Amino acid sequence: MKKRYKILLSILLPLVILYVSTMLLTRDSDFTKEVTERLDIEQINAIDIIRASDEKTIIITDRAEIDQIMEQFKDQPLRKVYFGQSDFNEAYWITLHINDSHAVGLRLDDKNHLFVYLYEENYMKDYKILGDFNRSFIEDVFKK
Repeated sequence: MKKRYKILLSILLPLVILYVSTMLLTRDSDFTKEVTERLDIEQINAIDIIRASDEKTIIITDRAEIDQIMEQFKDQPLRKVYFGQSDFNEAYWITLHINDSHAVGLRLDDKNHLFVYLYEENYMKDYKILGDFNRSFIEDVFKK
């Protein structure tokens, strides 16, 4: 009987550890918690947006446009992922500047995959955007 419990425990324990580690690694969050709580949005004085397909760069310094862009990301649900697929048709590199220095770098692709690079922490995080995220606001910036 003791041997049966040991076998059962040796099977269940790794499964429980795998489940807990998976839950910790792929946790759900949102953009506000992961990015904007780490910086003061009002201090953002410029946003650079680079379109990957042609490397065209737009620099936004108008406060109203900055607020409009940041509003699109606000409370956007995210799921932390590791080694997400990076095949994409179009991607945008977005850099948030505070006091003329890089604060946060974002790479958003058309597969709703978001890389977040925190310059101060020198750390990259990888997310899947969960909700309905309309990227047309970025595309509209390049039409102006």
